[in-house]
Amino acid sequence: MNLTRGLILLAFTISLLGLQERDNPGKKTLIESLQTDSLRYDMYLLENELGESEGYMAEIFTPVCHTNECYPVYIDFYWDLLGNYLKYEIPEGELLTKLDHVPFDDEDHEKLQEILSNERSLLKDYKIEELVGSTQTVAANGVDAVTGATLKTIKNEVIDGAVYSCYTLWHLAHGEMAEKVKVHTEGLYSKALLIQFLESGHYPYQYWAIEKVINKDLYTDDKLSTAMLEVLLGDNIFLSSHLIKVLPEEVFSSLKRQVWLWQTMEKSPYKLQMKMLDKFNTLKLYPELQIKLLEGLKEGNPAQQRKVYSVLKNQLNLSKSLQYQVLDYIKQGIWKDGLIELLLGQNKLDKKIKKQLNTK
Repeated sequence: MNLTRGLILLAFTISLLGLQERDNPGKKTLIESLQTDSLRYDMYLLENELGESEGYMAEIFTPVCHTNECYPVYIDFYWDLLGNYLKYEIPEGELLTKLDHVPFDDEDHEKLQEILSNERSLLKDYKIEELVGSTQTVAANGVDAVTGATLKTIKNEVIDGAVYSCYTLWHLAHGEMAEKVKVHTEGLYSKALLIQFLESGHYPYQYWAIEKVINKDLYTDDKLSTAMLEVLLGDNIFLSSHLIKVLPEEVFSSLKRQVWLWQTMEKSPYKLQMKMLDKFNTLKLYPELQIKLLEGLKEGNPAQQRKVYSVLKNQLNLSKSLQYQVLDYIKQGIWKDGLIELLLGQNKLDKKIKKQLNTK
């Protein structure tokens, strides 16, 4: 074995004894340790002062080696509770180095954070052998030299003089450890965790929790359904649009919930209002909502009016008073043909109204 490589691996082995003693603020619980010839890590679940799970971190040591050169890398990785990479830290007294043991400067660290944060990096599509030249090329140009064939393709994905480090660390940040984090969170599943995720404002958590609540029919729980509905009041139009689409009709079976949805719609962005009108189209509405929709035929723009009319047309149980209000709209010439069709489709159309319509 090459002497340099042997010394690095010896240092790696010795380091295993003290790796768990690194200081890290906050409460953390060891959930897994791994030791192989090329990688050692201790993974922790992090909790806040309330005992709520906040994320994961792993204290890692790995030698980054190629041919006869090795670089020891000590680094701490942080993920959120679904295994999405957040950041890295270098333990006190340790360094990341490039060719010829040149330490990373601030610009290099900023670039590395950018590289590791890109989950769609081109680094996922390459083997390390494809990024560097042959042994002879390496000997001539340095252990972290990039071949001319791939330089233009990945130059923005790596740091000059640190190709191996960038490649190794990206795959650690987005590989098996990230998957293990997500699996562990699945095991933490609870009502409290779902509410925490829904109220987090962190959209990956919210999507995950919405899927769990709906797939497991947990929306019958008032606290969970309330926390889920509050997402509609947030600023993420894409998340809100997704939620209103997948919410079961049963969520809005009560008058209270239907009124809440209407009030929420009135203060929502236009695109979300249209999505909410689509949801109303699937519901059997209480008279209080039918009245509001009827009023919307005069107040909305043409696109909204078409949606409102579509909702009303599906309401086959209009009360007698509402039927007369519709008749009054017809006399005013508001949506005349459509509203005549709406009245004629009622299960119990008032006889006097029916007679008036038949005389028209």
